[in-house]
Amino acid sequence: MDIINNNAINLERKNIQKYALSDVSSCTFSFKDGTKSNVKTPKGREFVIVKFLPKSDKDSVFQEAVMQNYMYVKDVEELSEKCGYTCLRTFTRHFKKSFKSTPYQWMLDRKMEDVRYLVLNSTLPISEIAEIFNFKSSAHLVNQYSAKYGISPLKNRTMLKSIS
Repeated sequence: MDIINNNAINLERKNIQKYALSDVSSCTFSFKDGTKSNVKTPKGREFVIVKFLPKSDKDSVFQEAVMQNYMYVKDVEELSEKCGYTCLRTFTRHFKKSFKSTPYQWMLDRKMEDVRYLVLNSTLPISEIAEIFNFKSSAHLVNQYSAKYGISPLKNRTMLKSIS
């Protein structure tokens, strides 16, 4: 591999690093997650420019928008709009990448965490908690709660009181 001017050209401007290399037949990139990607140059095109850009903070901006809005929406479509997305599929793709879950499942998990908090730390009737969190009925809340935590809300509440 010949490196132009016997050195890689390293142009640092705004934390951007560029390297220009000649006579390259292939280049292997190793990623933090352990995966590798091998790029072969077509014959007669053995010149490679590599540019390293600082990682953008798009993920944290996206996550912050989700966290600020999820409690005030009733469904994934509305959350998508609140976060500035007009395309639900794009929002879902970004969401999965950022949160490692579908938006629906993630919102349901947050909702159930809040429900559980009220079940265990308040004396509100289950029917009122169901109403607060827009469940179709108390039975729907009980089914969701039991599926998630393996115990009904009322049994969970009673069990906690008997321990204290």
